[in-house]
This record gives sequence, C-alpha cells and structure tokens, in this order.
Amino acid sequence: MKLICCGATGLMLASCTGTPVHKVEPQATSLPAQLPEDRREADTVAKESFRRLTFFADGRGMAMTPGLIGVYKMFGWTHIYDRMLRERFGLVMENGAPVGLTEVNYEGMRIGAIGCAMCHVGRAAGRTIVGLGNKRFDIVQLGAELARRERIYAAFMPASKEQREVEDAALAFARRIADPDHGNLTQGMVPASLVFDWFSRAAGQEPPADRPRAAVKIPALWGYGAKRYNAQFCDGYGDGGAPGWAVQTELTAGQKPEAVRRYLPKIEAAEKLFAAFLPPVYPFKIDRAAAVRGAEVFAENCRECHGTYQRDASALPVFKVPRLIPIHRVRTDRDRLNARSTALDRQVESSPLRDLTRHRSPPPGYFAPRLDGIWSRFPYLHNGSAPNITALLTPPVERPAVFSLEDAGESGRFDESRLGLTLPSEREREHLFQRGAHGDRSVYDTRRTGHSNTGHEFGTDLCDGDKASLIEYLKTL
Repeated sequence: MKLICCGATGLMLASCTGTPVHKVEPQATSLPAQLPEDRREADTVAKESFRRLTFFADGRGMAMTPGLIGVYKMFGWTHIYDRMLRERFGLVMENGAPVGLTEVNYEGMRIGAIGCAMCHVGRAAGRTIVGLGNKRFDIVQLGAELARRERIYAAFMPASKEQREVEDAALAFARRIADPDHGNLTQGMVPASLVFDWFSRAAGQEPPADRPRAAVKIPALWGYGAKRYNAQFCDGYGDGGAPGWAVQTELTAGQKPEAVRRYLPKIEAAEKLFAAFLPPVYPFKIDRAAAVRGAEVFAENCRECHGTYQRDASALPVFKVPRLIPIHRVRTDRDRLNARSTALDRQVESSPLRDLTRHRSPPPGYFAPRLDGIWSRFPYLHNGSAPNITALLTPPVERPAVFSLEDAGESGRFDESRLGLTLPSEREREHLFQRGAHGDRSVYDTRRTGHSNTGHEFGTDLCDGDKASLIEYLKTL
C-alpha cells in the first residue's frame, strides 16, 4: 500500500509447508530489467509486473501469523471468503482471490505477500484499473480481523523459533493498523500517522497520542514519475527523490532499515514501473462538441492550478509536475497538514534512513493533482470528500454531507453526467446519516474529523451549461 501516502504495502500471509526451502531474498520477485520504448507496451509490461510486486525480505514486512493462509486456501477462496474480503475489507477480487496476493517461499514457510497492488489496483465503472487507488480498502478493519484470527490460531498451533518471530511481528503490525484511535475512519482512506509513527519509534519515543490521523484517499499512480520529484505526499512533505518513502509501511510492519538499504535497487526499479503507467481512457461516449467548449471553460477557470495537457506523437499524455496550492487559497480540510511538526522533522532527520527519507517543509497547502484519468479517481479532493465532479463544482454548503461507498467501483454506482459516484435519494440519505453517526465505515460522513468537504470553491459560480461542458472535457483527459 503506498500511503502518499505511506509506501508500498506488503501484508504477508504465511503457512508452514514442512518442507525446507532456501531463504528468499527480495530480488527474487523479478522486475523487468528494462521496459519497452513504446509507451503502450511499457504500460502493459509495467502493470503486469506491478500486480506481483512485493517487498518481502528476511521474514520481515507486513505479515500474518504462519499457517493461517493455509486455512484460507483450504477452502479455495470460497464465496464466503470472497464476500468477506471484498465487502468487509474492500479488497479487489479476481478469479476468487484478492488482487496483490503473491505466494513466495521463506525458510520452510509459504508466504502470501501482498504488495502495492492491494491498495493501488482499484475499480471504477465496473472496470479493474491497475494504478488506481482502491476506493474501498479498509486497513483498520483488515487489521482488526487479522489480529483476532492470529491470536486464536497462534494459541493452538506449535511454532518454531523462526515461525514465532514472524508471528510476533505479524501480531504487532495487525494491532498497530487496527488502532481505532489513530487509523482511518472510512474505507478508501489511509492514515499518514501510520508512517510518521515509525519515525517516533525509531527515535526511541512513543508516537504522540494527539497526532492527527492525517488520513487521505489512496491516490492513483500514473504521472508518478513527474510528481515524485516534487513531493511524495499531497502536502509536499516527503522528498520524492528519496526512495525510502516508497517502502515506509514495510518499516511500520517491522522491516529492518538495513534490509531496505539492501533492496534499494528493487525500490528504484519499482518506481520506474510506476512512471510507465498510463491513465485509463474514458470508456463511454463523450459529447465532443461540448468538450471543445469545456476546454475553454477549463482554461479560464482551472488551468492556473491544474495546468495544461498535451499529448505526444502517439497521442499519449505528457505528464507534468503538479503545483502546490497554499491552504489559504484552496481552504480544504487541514487535518492532513496538522500532522506536520518540528518534532516530526527532527525525528525524520535523525532516523536510520534519513538519507532515504528526506523531507521538505513547504508552506502549508496541497498539490493540485494532475487530472489525467480523472474520471476514474472519484471521490475527489485529497480526503475524498466530494463524491463526483458536480458536487465539487457546487458551493461547499450544498455538497452532500454523507454518501455511500458501497460498490463504489461498480457500474451501477457510476454517474456519467456528474462524473463520479451516484447520490442517494432523500430517504436513503437519512438512513446514511444514521449509519454514519454509528461509525459505519462504508459511509462517508463529512462530520468526521479530517472528512470535511470545505474549500475548493473554484468553478462553483459557473452556469450549469459551462459545468456540463467542463465535465465533458475532463472525460477526455
């Protein structure tokens, strides 16, 4: 899971085979030595490799207690487990198995290592899209379930010293991500506090109890090659030229800094994969005449922040560096910004990986994201508080205060005219208010901390016709 956010995910599910195997080093998960020069071919190769990408090394990383994956696989990922993994934890399922699960061998154990694809393969309009943030992934819910099952399983299953080490690390990580006081409150969001807490522990200190959750929606990865050199995080804090940020969640799960240094070439190779990703083309009909008018509306109202868009000789997007917009201009939710502090700066600067996790301290604000493939990236804003573009172009006081994330990536939830999620009826909205008040994690409730839908009032005063034309233009990006 990359928590830009927080680094590549490597939640590992392990089982003992009883058959000794050689220790598997991180380089064993092969990546292409060189991508094709043709960008479309490179996109295909990169995305296929990405699906199998993990950073499992030395028995360390995000792991489930040894043996438990055997229980799941014994049932062949039956419909019961499929429904639990998809509906409760928000995992994208293909062929009855969660996307991102890759099995490797380690010290006589079968390890199911879940990598970047768990967070960064998502669905939109009924399509599975590699590189899209998973709109429904719920790290707290998954952690709580893992911790519960691991405690039960470990209590009855004998384990060797090596298995016990993996087991202890797995339990510690599951409890950490399941922490209801610091984790995400809603599906599709990941807390930057999970990343920052590692720096506190590396400094021999307990993470501050009052640290904000600083949750953001899981971002899309296309355009990463241009964005990363400006920043890793949506507020510009992480220096994108420092590759250690890409595996920060591996450290959160107990990975050793020396292992990260050893597989640094693999991190750098992985970042080349991300840079090769192309955005998904809008899959439905576009009113081209309206889109031409929409391009003019965009130039007049949106270009200053979101930039211009060109195509290369193959009609593919030319990625550019996004621009940081001061918070006094964009005025969106500040909870993510509030996680920054001078104490955090000192811990980052003194960490064992300080050369690989350099930071920047730009003025408070958020990057105006590049809008390539924007049709698929709903809900919008850094915290996902606007369900569709029409809502984003509405004054904040009129935006939906609650909406559902259930089946968010499926065709029945995609609204072509509003470009994003369908909205509930009046009766359904009242029910969502009640569910949101009771903490339903599939309900986006703007009353929650870090979830406000304030700010980004740009374009809200456009007439309905200009808004409709602008939406048609955005479909072409």
